[in-house]
Amino acid sequence: MLQSIKRLFQFTEEYKRKMILSIFLAIGSVAAGILPYFLVHRFVLEILYPSIPKTELMVIAIAIGVLLILKTVLFIFSTMLSHQAAYCILRNIRLKLANKLTRLPLGYVLERDSGVIKKVMENDVEELERFLAHNIPETISSVLVPVLVLIYLVFIDWRMAAAMLIFIPIAAFFYVLMMRINKEKLDKYYRAVDKMNAVVVEYVNGMKEIKAFNQSEGAFFRFREAINDYRRYVLDWYKACWPLMSAYFVLIQASVVSVLPLGLYLTINGSLDVSVLVLFLLISMGFAAPLMKLSEFADGIIAVTNAEKNVHGILSETEIPIKTQNVSPKNHTVKFKNVSFAYDNEFVLNHVSFEAVEGKSLAIIGPSGSGKSTIAKLICRFWDIEKGEICIGDVNIRDIKPDNLMDMVSFVFQDTFLFNMSIRENIRVGKPEASDGDIIAAAKMAKCHDFIMKTKNGYDTLAGDAGNRLSGGERQRICIARAILKNAPILILDEATSSIDPDSEEQIQEALGELAKGKTLIVIAHRIRTIMGFDNIIVLQDGEICASGKHEKLLETSSVYQCIFQAYTFTESWTIKSGKEMRKC
Repeated sequence: MLQSIKRLFQFTEEYKRKMILSIFLAIGSVAAGILPYFLVHRFVLEILYPSIPKTELMVIAIAIGVLLILKTVLFIFSTMLSHQAAYCILRNIRLKLANKLTRLPLGYVLERDSGVIKKVMENDVEELERFLAHNIPETISSVLVPVLVLIYLVFIDWRMAAAMLIFIPIAAFFYVLMMRINKEKLDKYYRAVDKMNAVVVEYVNGMKEIKAFNQSEGAFFRFREAINDYRRYVLDWYKACWPLMSAYFVLIQASVVSVLPLGLYLTINGSLDVSVLVLFLLISMGFAAPLMKLSEFADGIIAVTNAEKNVHGILSETEIPIKTQNVSPKNHTVKFKNVSFAYDNEFVLNHVSFEAVEGKSLAIIGPSGSGKSTIAKLICRFWDIEKGEICIGDVNIRDIKPDNLMDMVSFVFQDTFLFNMSIRENIRVGKPEASDGDIIAAAKMAKCHDFIMKTKNGYDTLAGDAGNRLSGGERQRICIARAILKNAPILILDEATSSIDPDSEEQIQEALGELAKGKTLIVIAHRIRTIMGFDNIIVLQDGEICASGKHEKLLETSSVYQCIFQAYTFTESWTIKSGKEMRKC
């Protein structure tokens, strides 16, 4: 817990002045809330034992009113400053998290539920606002002012000061007991929250499949169970903690119960002045207010520290190592040298070696799960390999800065993704400085200009969340337009035309062929007809290269390639027969 609080204070370094000023204003606010009790004491005594002019009583009354107003004003300004600093800090934390995710291996994101990462970046970061905007200024003021008042009261009469504190240790005992139970219960609560977030995101994202396969009941069952688990743990938490919390709140405000009997006894015995008794009675009624606020903040510190640990968990993850000095390759030939790579200790690639020569085309083909897409992603250094070496122009990609490496590569994924912004800006992702004319030219080459112009707002049409306002083929063509616009020296296509209709596919293949001239072209192929004329074809099986060469050679020498080709020719000629023809078969 202390480590989490220490790290949270480090976030405030940039906004230290605002935070310090907020703390001083909060101290002033709490002080302004307690001082009226002293003035009321003075006012009451002057009424009971008049010895000063009524005009002076009026001044005391006005001072009480001013202090009560000042308490509110100081609190408003303190809260305003702390919130300004807090939300600037939250912005910085979210930017750090976003930047961190771009520097982590792609597997870190893929291996986690999107709902969990969303919870950290949204809910957990927002939870830190409580500590930054409230706990820091208000906790310090809620501790400091009562302590100073108590010291002052000790000098007036230590016996009455001790009487004020009699119930505080008992209240603290209940509070510590509650916090201990709280910690045990919150672990299950937070696991339930993580599960609920993950299931909610999965439920929303999978709505199309849920409806298509009539799985509403089954999917809703998982959703309902996650919600019920969350509800169960929340109620369990409340039932265990609230009786103890209620005992704390009652006892922390019970100082009048101990002050009044002792005060009356001492006053009757003549060892305590009535004016002092009145003062302690008044102060005891206002003394509990800051302590109650302090307990509220302490109650939330577990939630805050848990949120900070989740944020710190991402920020402290090991990044892909980056060399400080960038090395520029002389050419853009891609070489794999004895490369091995594993997901979760299960090797996907084993001792893979090949060369994709600049100016020539290379296709990678093989059964599903053979490691084709993994090879493409390793070139972009989405993961670091365990063994071997990947080079561009005889320079290890680990020696090339990530930004420079990505500038060299245009990548069209099989799984397309568009941002929820205009089609124009989605294409411009490939080259942020591109003009509108460049964007339109790229769109025309990718055969998406015509359908874009048919939309209501043309290039300013929003693509929707993950591009859901467009069809799969339309999304894929826009992603191809990105790659065309980027015009990088290495072009990697992971079945870039799989969702495109046959009429457009041939034209797009021609456009990509023009784009690939003089570049290093690597194609992850699923349809064999698209790569028959390539300079070199690599055949993968079980993460190893089992054959390589041109189409004609592979048909003669590779049994795996022959099977793939036969499957291709079969599917190309496959048709759905009528019921009568099927009965004849």
